[in-house]
Amino acid sequence: MSRRRLPFAFACMLAACGRGGDGTTTDAAADGGAVVSSSYAPGAIARAEDLRRAKDVPAAATVSHDIKARRLAARALARIADAASLDGLRALLADEDRETVAWAAYGLGYGCKGQEEANVRALAARSASWKRGPLPSGHSIYTELDPSYAIARAIGRCGGPLAEQVLASMFKDPRGAWEDPAAMGLGDLAVRKKSLGAETMTALIEAAARKDAPVDAVFYPLSRADAGESFGKRVSEVARAAVARPAGYRILAIKTLGRSKDSAADLLRVVTDGKTYTPAERAEAARGIGAAGAADALAILTPDNKDPVAVASLAGPEFHVLYTLIATAGETPAKKAEPALQALSTIVAPADPKPALARRLADLRCAAALGLARAAFDADVLAKCAPEGSEASQRARLTALLRRPVIGNDRKNAFRTFAKSEHLRVREQAIEAIGNHPELGDIAVPILVDALKAKQGGLVATAAEMLNQHPERALVLAESEKKAALDPKAPPPTANPAQEVASPIKQALIAALNAKRPDSQFETRIALIEAAAALQIPQAKQIATLGCKDSNPVVRERSLKALRSLGEAVTVCDAPKTDAKPAPELDAPLTKPARAVFTTDAGEVTVTLDPELSPVTATRIASLVKSGFYKGIVIHRVVPGFVVQFGDPDGDGYGGSESSLRCETSPVTFQELDVGMALAGRDTGSSQLFVTLGATPHLDGEYTRVGHAQGDWASLAQGDVITDARISEW
Repeated sequence: MSRRRLPFAFACMLAACGRGGDGTTTDAAADGGAVVSSSYAPGAIARAEDLRRAKDVPAAATVSHDIKARRLAARALARIADAASLDGLRALLADEDRETVAWAAYGLGYGCKGQEEANVRALAARSASWKRGPLPSGHSIYTELDPSYAIARAIGRCGGPLAEQVLASMFKDPRGAWEDPAAMGLGDLAVRKKSLGAETMTALIEAAARKDAPVDAVFYPLSRADAGESFGKRVSEVARAAVARPAGYRILAIKTLGRSKDSAADLLRVVTDGKTYTPAERAEAARGIGAAGAADALAILTPDNKDPVAVASLAGPEFHVLYTLIATAGETPAKKAEPALQALSTIVAPADPKPALARRLADLRCAAALGLARAAFDADVLAKCAPEGSEASQRARLTALLRRPVIGNDRKNAFRTFAKSEHLRVREQAIEAIGNHPELGDIAVPILVDALKAKQGGLVATAAEMLNQHPERALVLAESEKKAALDPKAPPPTANPAQEVASPIKQALIAALNAKRPDSQFETRIALIEAAAALQIPQAKQIATLGCKDSNPVVRERSLKALRSLGEAVTVCDAPKTDAKPAPELDAPLTKPARAVFTTDAGEVTVTLDPELSPVTATRIASLVKSGFYKGIVIHRVVPGFVVQFGDPDGDGYGGSESSLRCETSPVTFQELDVGMALAGRDTGSSQLFVTLGATPHLDGEYTRVGHAQGDWASLAQGDVITDARISEW
């Protein structure tokens, strides 16, 4: 029997105990009698889900006649996804209700660590017995919870030696029913493995090359797997063909083409054709076009400075295309790029421009000037790109400074100035650079100390992360060596004198660890624990041990690694046995979608918060909007063609509201203009949201999807300010 298919008897064994499509139970009880229970408490299941307590999910709900009970139980166990959930999830996988099966499969993929082979076998068996049929009529979350996709993607998420074999077999099923789901599962696998086998690659390429009904979903795995010399040319050919036609995953075909060596001409057509291609597709092409292609595109797209209409259009997504092209042109742009860069470095706004346009033009001028300055931080073209002291000016000048060794008083003094900038992200950029610039020497110590003492959690985290990655930057000559140097009777110094952690850094680090921080500053807390371990300060074991008892799973996981790095023989950090409180939103959740309107200095956009999949998250965000939390907040992250992100009061991505949120992830996709909760790991949400600008399958199942956006989000840029936020419908 071929190893590509699991034994049919095994598949039937798992499927035989299923329920009818009408939700009636046919399960057998342990004593041989039928299970007759339809009672359940939705509130109890919701609390168990929120508190991550699988034992509190009523057993009666998993075998209830009531289809809603089984769905809620499956969703709760899927989101808990710990060892105690697996038996229940495997049993619910045998259900015949599509939503219940989708949740059970998703949970098995989410909780696969340490159970890879067992879970993949269970999922593969269910795929053999699941018959894909037409989707239910009407559009709702229910229609999105497709068991076929959930099963295939759970297999891809689990990974392991068996996963690719199973998914490849599903993809090549002669009936073709599993092609799209299996392709997405292979994409999830490629995200983790970075490569796929020769047979799998061949099958994907052949499916993409069909004249009739090509499978465009294959560009998810093809955009993630290394094609190598064996498949590079063929992958380029099928991607080129897909880019030329209206394809469902065309942005992924563009991404795939961007990894090829001979794609500049094709990507140039995408970048310069604003009628055929979306802003997201053009931005993706701009990233992959290469330095020479970027120069050609800049020559075509750079507007005439004398054309006020063309210049004003840079308030829209055209700004992102140009800005991305400048970055792609590289640190030392080709000569043919210089005329366009010269024009952009002097571009001016029409009379009395709005703040958003003025900010974009300053960013373009400084980005272009940076290319022309050739790493000279004091070049005249950089000095003129934006007002001295502005963030755009400082960011560009610091970037130029760091492209060469920071040697000499002038350069070191300039670095000190940037490290004390009033612009938070400029300071963070300077601190991040310390690790790659050992020539800074002792001037790094006071800069790191000041950062560790800062009130802003992001600044503290940046310094701690740098110390974790480069602990040697905190070392100074040991006191014993200094005393020996003054003692005429001491032996001569050695080639490797003893060093120790600078006392000011040690004291500042301990003070930062003892400081009270908002519950949402997960990254800061983790960075400090890891820095203490990397520097091996005396309190490091105690600090990491406390982290090992934290209520958050990410803090516990990283604290466990810190303890192991300190030589502690710890195998697991168990969740604390405390009386944790469920999210207050469970007592009064949204019962219907709420529409949030965000007014920015670049225009008005909206988000419809949908509580069907994420009731706690949707309710929390709606409450934050009503409270005025988002007023004055800056759009702190924009990746053209990918996401717009906001919701951090400090504007650097490290913070949030005062409290955290547990994840409400699900087996649904992130398509263009879907809204998700930004995370730093599991259960680390707070107030930061992201809006996707194109299909982003690698986000599916990893983040809470909280709703859908409307409006021109593709035109927003980093630095835009939310001047008002309100709920217009509730």
